[in-house]
Amino acid sequence: MLTLPSILLRPCSSRFAASLTQPLVRGRTVHTTASRWEEKAVQPQTPASEHIELDAPVTYISESHDPWFNLSFEDWLLRNTPHNQPVLFLYRNYACVVIGRNQNPWTESTPRKLREMTIPLVRRRSGGGTVYHDMGNTNFSIMLPRLLFTRSHGAELVARAIRERLSVQLCDVNERNDVIIRDGEKELKMRSAYKIIQHRAYHHGTMLISSSLAELSKSLKSSSPNMKTKGIPSHRSPVTTLNHYLPLGSQPLHHEHFVSAVTKEFEKVYSTETSKKMETREVSPDVVKVVKVWKGVEELKSWEWQYGQTPEFSNELEGAFSFGSISASMTTRHALITSMTFHLSPPLHFSTEEVAEKQQFLDSLALSLIGKRYESLEGAEGTMGDRWDDEHWREVGNEIMSWLRRTM
Repeated sequence: MLTLPSILLRPCSSRFAASLTQPLVRGRTVHTTASRWEEKAVQPQTPASEHIELDAPVTYISESHDPWFNLSFEDWLLRNTPHNQPVLFLYRNYACVVIGRNQNPWTESTPRKLREMTIPLVRRRSGGGTVYHDMGNTNFSIMLPRLLFTRSHGAELVARAIRERLSVQLCDVNERNDVIIRDGEKELKMRSAYKIIQHRAYHHGTMLISSSLAELSKSLKSSSPNMKTKGIPSHRSPVTTLNHYLPLGSQPLHHEHFVSAVTKEFEKVYSTETSKKMETREVSPDVVKVVKVWKGVEELKSWEWQYGQTPEFSNELEGAFSFGSISASMTTRHALITSMTFHLSPPLHFSTEEVAEKQQFLDSLALSLIGKRYESLEGAEGTMGDRWDDEHWREVGNEIMSWLRRTM
């Protein structure tokens, strides 16, 4: 069995400690331990259920709001905690957009606008769709042995905690195993994703408690309507917050309430009073010295992961200039341009010679962009050769390059 670094073994001592040991004032009180029969009844039921002896469960609560650290630490937990140990990881991130491993950032959002809003774009290691994080959203991750893993179990555990401990009675799970609020004929969803490796698997998701839905909507708008991609698109659907569905007269829910509710439900399912008593541990980037965690942070922040993981796509753009209209068609692989063509529609007063020269320039410009990074076009200036190296053509080239960067 793997021994965890001692820095990860310190017990929870923050403000969470009190809430994790005291019953919630909202909802009915539920015992934090259960009989063996009750425990088994709410654990995942698979062909391997009777043959797997689980270790004592552990809950990790992150004190960090850095999305790269939290996602890297989550991946480290998945790969380095004992195979038969149930693990719950809870964390919040500052405002960011998180896309799935196989998604296209330009069809899920508008990266240049996110940069203007100082909202990071983060690609996680699991599949699934795009989500918005902020401090009104809490993320959960439930890790189990692969042979015990089902896609419904984590969602059911979280939904049960919300119904029974937070009194949001409309909370349920749909056929896609998303935690939802059933509001009449509408389903208002909290997103989920999964990752499965050799011996372990996790179900993680977002829980919008008091998030800004206006910021969420603004952050998840794409300005690339003509883009065709092999990436996995998100299933767009209405979302809501837990606070919107509290009983009348209830005090607003906060991060600590959700953490306490889910932790207690996790403890009820996987802990016993004796040998399998649950531990709760804090996680802080100030004390985590695990090299693989920080290498993971570095990789998640890299252009090669953030954008270079993008599946193949194509796009078409149109723009108007003083010398006519341009339509641009391009294809990319790993967010590097693999083909580019410009077509000029000149003003009627242009001579045949002028049109031909302008099109030759555009052909040379297109060729110079092959291999450059989509959108940033990093390193593209000054690569067209001596024929076009004068002030006029440099101005034309800069005008077109600025247009491409604004519209890609």
